[in-house]
Amino acid sequence: MNMSKKANIYRKFSKSVSPLKIVMLLFGVLLSLSGCERIPDPMLPDDSTLEAEPLTVMTYNVYVGGSTDGLLVVENLLEVPQAVADMYDAVIASDFPSRAAAIAQSIKAYQPHLIGLQEISLIRRQSPGDRIAGGLVPAEEVIMDFLQILMDALQSEGLSYEVAAKVENIDIEMPIFTDAGIDDIRLTDYDVILSRSDVVVSRPVSTNYVNLLTIEMLGLEVQRGYTAVDATISGTTYRVVNTHLEAEVLGKESRVAQAQELVNNLQDETLPIILLGDFNTVAPNGTAYQILLSAGYIDVWQMDSVGTGNTCCQADDILNAVSDHSVRIDQIFVRNLVPASVMTHTVGDKPSDRLPSGLWPSDHAGVVAYLTFE
Repeated sequence: MNMSKKANIYRKFSKSVSPLKIVMLLFGVLLSLSGCERIPDPMLPDDSTLEAEPLTVMTYNVYVGGSTDGLLVVENLLEVPQAVADMYDAVIASDFPSRAAAIAQSIKAYQPHLIGLQEISLIRRQSPGDRIAGGLVPAEEVIMDFLQILMDALQSEGLSYEVAAKVENIDIEMPIFTDAGIDDIRLTDYDVILSRSDVVVSRPVSTNYVNLLTIEMLGLEVQRGYTAVDATISGTTYRVVNTHLEAEVLGKESRVAQAQELVNNLQDETLPIILLGDFNTVAPNGTAYQILLSAGYIDVWQMDSVGTGNTCCQADDILNAVSDHSVRIDQIFVRNLVPASVMTHTVGDKPSDRLPSGLWPSDHAGVVAYLTFE
């Protein structure tokens, strides 16, 4: 969805602010978390020319699936639960189970050793709800678990992947109108690293950024983070990191601060680093992007790639007939090593990738990189 809308908010209830008003803003900003222009079909590396299997990595923002427009224009707080219901319906209509099957097929085509995933959502419900009255009992009934759905889809494709690490970014609950009354909907957001079952992983780390987007008058904070593991492939151990930085435009200062915090946290790492994510910073001129380059990170797309690499953003309902991708914000960087050869390309952004329903697999494209080293 449009980067100007993308921000996710961690809820801090305050007696000085209307609970409904906070809930409306929280849910509206959160569900706009996320984004790609197509390229020609890539050629896979010819195994006969390689002495060892290339390191293959992927980053993919899978998209929570909803538009914030209805909530952001609400002025009468009595309309909030209906606006939440409309957005919830949009998330359900985006049909993540079918989209997960398409994403799993892309993963099967390239079988990356490591995958960095963003916007992995857990949606839960409570009936009847208590949030509208100021209650704090958390919703626990699982409506949709994106991670489990995707793992099942991978298994259905005959693939064996494991959750190597994940970080919880946000956990928000809000009221919703139903035929029976008012329920609560709870949305928890994660970033996840998946590892292929033949990859040895260790030293998992999940960290939330200290630098947060804050809305002081409402007592709100945006929670973002990163996760990392050591991964050994063909005898070489890499430090693999996955993140989702704060979104454009609202969170520009926070995004820049998070990029610097990430650089600082990894500055003493001696292992080769593979950095994956939705950085929400436009290559090549984004400030956060330039911070990474200045810290010695190499954007592998710039080395040997086909097409623009644009990865954001399809229409909110992901039903647009022609790809709307116009910027490159999903990226793969390396540090502490220079690949001898690189091949990168986007996935999920060609007309043939659309589902029979017309949905795109996500509002973002995934990015795959094949890396070989001397």
